[in-house]
Amino acid sequence: MEPPRKRSRSSEPVSTSNETQTSDTGHPRCYLTRMPLELLAEILSYTLSPRDILALARTSRHFCTVLVNNKSTEFIWRQARARAVPTQIPDFTPNFTEASYASFLFDNKHCEICKRKTREMYHSFALRAVVCDKPNCRELWRSRVLLQITPEDEVKYPEFLHWIPRLERTEEPYGKKIYVRKSDWQQAINEHKKIHILGGPALQAYVTEKQALADALPAKLEFSKALATWGMLYEIIRVETLQRNDKTAIALAKRLQCEIRDLLHTPSYSAIHNARNRNLELVTPQDIGEVKDLIKGEIKAHKEREAHRKEERALQGRLEEVQTTWNNLRASSATKELTKGAIPNVNEFRKLSVVKIYQKSGIGKERSLGDPFVASVLAENLDQWRDAARAGLAAVLGFPGWKNLSKKKLHPVDRLTARFRCQRCDKVASEHKIVLDDAGMDFAEACRHVCGHIQKRKRNKDKWSAEWFVPDQRAVDAISQVLSLCGATSEDVDSIRLAEEAGDRIQCQSCSCVMDVRSVARHCKRHVDCSFALLPVDTPPAQPIEHGLTRKLMRPISEAAQARDLKLYGCRHCARAASEAVTDNKQLRKLFSFNGLRSHLKEKHSILRVADEDFFRQKDTAATDASAISNDA
Repeated sequence: MEPPRKRSRSSEPVSTSNETQTSDTGHPRCYLTRMPLELLAEILSYTLSPRDILALARTSRHFCTVLVNNKSTEFIWRQARARAVPTQIPDFTPNFTEASYASFLFDNKHCEICKRKTREMYHSFALRAVVCDKPNCRELWRSRVLLQITPEDEVKYPEFLHWIPRLERTEEPYGKKIYVRKSDWQQAINEHKKIHILGGPALQAYVTEKQALADALPAKLEFSKALATWGMLYEIIRVETLQRNDKTAIALAKRLQCEIRDLLHTPSYSAIHNARNRNLELVTPQDIGEVKDLIKGEIKAHKEREAHRKEERALQGRLEEVQTTWNNLRASSATKELTKGAIPNVNEFRKLSVVKIYQKSGIGKERSLGDPFVASVLAENLDQWRDAARAGLAAVLGFPGWKNLSKKKLHPVDRLTARFRCQRCDKVASEHKIVLDDAGMDFAEACRHVCGHIQKRKRNKDKWSAEWFVPDQRAVDAISQVLSLCGATSEDVDSIRLAEEAGDRIQCQSCSCVMDVRSVARHCKRHVDCSFALLPVDTPPAQPIEHGLTRKLMRPISEAAQARDLKLYGCRHCARAASEAVTDNKQLRKLFSFNGLRSHLKEKHSILRVADEDFFRQKDTAATDASAISNDA
């Protein structure tokens, strides 16, 4: 066999500078883990609390292995307990380890009453009671949790007092009375009754168990009393240290001419302040002098960030106010005439001069959009925008530069035949082979139109233009035909009134569906060749059309889903057939859920896209269910 040509290394390769700075995981290398245990123990011997050793043990698996449950390093914990501030921490009982003892004393706890996180010592070590320093919490804890053992209790249950945990504190308001937890006492009573009923081996095991607890109780009480004495002294020193360090911070903040909150948010000073508080040490002038220049720079940077955040919040508030104003204008536009109530889409609304100035950072702080002067300027901007939109869309309809002083003729965009389509949306629909079955747009809808296929960033920069639109010729021809049946033309002032007075008497000659003029623009696209007829005035009235009901029911919200499941929707095609029949056919008047109705229309009437003129909602239940379908935002 041929020997390997590559020579084995005789020594470790020399590490590069990058290799020595980072570990295999990419994190900065910790040289403390490579330190001999003797040196690590020497460093940790200067700590003033086992809490610091516990914090180090929790930083990595290596230190956890070295420091926790390791017989060879227990002396480090003992030295820390001996050097603890304010006095030596008492030795623990066998049920603890060094690490669990440190965790028991110094980990954060939650008050049993207010559930607030607290760093205070146990109020009672024997009862493991955590109560914060609020007077109300202390009083509630005594009344809700503690039970004073009376002489009657001692006579009735004498054996309980030999083993049940009790409060070790003897200062006021406890005195030398015996207090236990109510829950422990009640549990002991219940267990005692149950065991005496069972008797036999269960009773013997119960006696053995409680005897072991009774034997350990004196040592536990002695240990709890020693801890309580140490804990009370610790709390006194801790509160005093916090108060003095807070006074030092307040004085420093005054010298630096800043708020105490800003000072405590600086990384340099907060690190010193928090470390001294944890170790029950005072912040010294030497500590401050070493980082004073850094503190000044950090305070300045913090103030700049605060000012920036404040301005951002103010700007966000102005943007929200603009959105609210637009929503209010849109809601109020429904009660106004067609063109007088038309408003641009929200992105175009933000580009109006007064709104644009108001949105800019640092401008418009004194006045809001609800101010009378600002509102008047906004109304003037909207009027100018509407005039430009009217002229642009009139040109789309074939009336460029339209001017007419006659009051008997409507402006081209005010007519019923003013129906528009967006060229850009139609182009995308044709490219993706999407069939659009809609009613087009009137003037107000064209003003608010936003192309949904455009990304949001580009949409915000997109400037509305009348050049997007073309006449919706099929809708224009269909409405013109209906107006002709009503004896009017689109330019007549009375044409809108005459068309509305016709009501639900407009019948499609292709499918015999009866509708009003508002449904014609959409329905005419259901058939290739669509023509209409006007039914006689004495024709029995059909079920009324609720315009916009289909769109509300199709929304992806829970309220609409609940409304779709209700069986209160009927087919207008079948209802009309039943009204024209000699006998009343109940099958033709059947009510469906909305999804069932869609299946019915598809199967029986070959209608793939349901519209408002195809169905009705039961009148008797419509009022009670009206809350299930909210209006559009």
